[in-house]
Amino acid sequence: MAHKRSEHDASSISLTPNAHATIPALPQIVALPTLLDQALAEPDWLIPGLLPTGVSLLAGPSLVDKPLLANQLGLSIATGTPFLGHLPARQGSVLYLALAESLLHVRGRVVNLLPDQQYPDSFHLAFQWSPFRAGGLADLEDTIAELDTPRLVIVDPLEFVLPLRNETHQGGNYRVRQNTLAESALTFFLPLRELAARYNLAILLLHHLPDDWPTNRRDPLTGLSPTGLTPASSCNLLLTPTRDPWSCTLHLAGPAVAERRLHLEYKRESGQWVCVKEE
Repeated sequence: MAHKRSEHDASSISLTPNAHATIPALPQIVALPTLLDQALAEPDWLIPGLLPTGVSLLAGPSLVDKPLLANQLGLSIATGTPFLGHLPARQGSVLYLALAESLLHVRGRVVNLLPDQQYPDSFHLAFQWSPFRAGGLADLEDTIAELDTPRLVIVDPLEFVLPLRNETHQGGNYRVRQNTLAESALTFFLPLRELAARYNLAILLLHHLPDDWPTNRRDPLTGLSPTGLTPASSCNLLLTPTRDPWSCTLHLAGPAVAERRLHLEYKRESGQWVCVKEE
């Protein structure tokens, strides 16, 4: 499989002036009144009002079952059936990187979620993946390019493809400035945004917050969005527990996603989360 890695050959660079060379155009600028007069484009939704195309974040402490919610979302997209019991879903192919779970665990969950339905061949899984900075991002684009109508990529968890810690410099004895955790995480979003835009799909990253969140806010993806998470994502989905062990709250917010809270209940008979109230 050919990777999308660019190869630069220094020997091909010529310093000789070329009379026929064209001068590149200047970057386009726009006056503020012109910008404000332009109509805002409606987001391209997978789940209207909940999940737009782009890079989104599903985060929460370990006390809530984020992989279950992500599985439900992926299966809703793959089958075109409503999400959380009533939210319409745009159908297409799904790639789920289940990097922290076993095949047996995922298989059992899917059987519970689709007891009487035919299993969709548009739902694809992988249980191992290279870190995105070590060829994994190129592998991801190659894989997406081979899918029929790709709509959603789920990475569970984010930490398995992007270690959220400072990496030791391996270039000798030179001292270099180390990026902070927040800088490293935010920089990581940029190539994923480009990938999502190129294929008009959504990338959902699962992230585990400290169990004492929000008291403990020492997390690299903490930010100033209404959810308390980074504003770099298209949508933040913050899943938090309630006093009832069979319920949780899904707090949504994003640049084009109106802030709201969905109250979810776990239905043991169907093995899935259902939205019972919205604020």
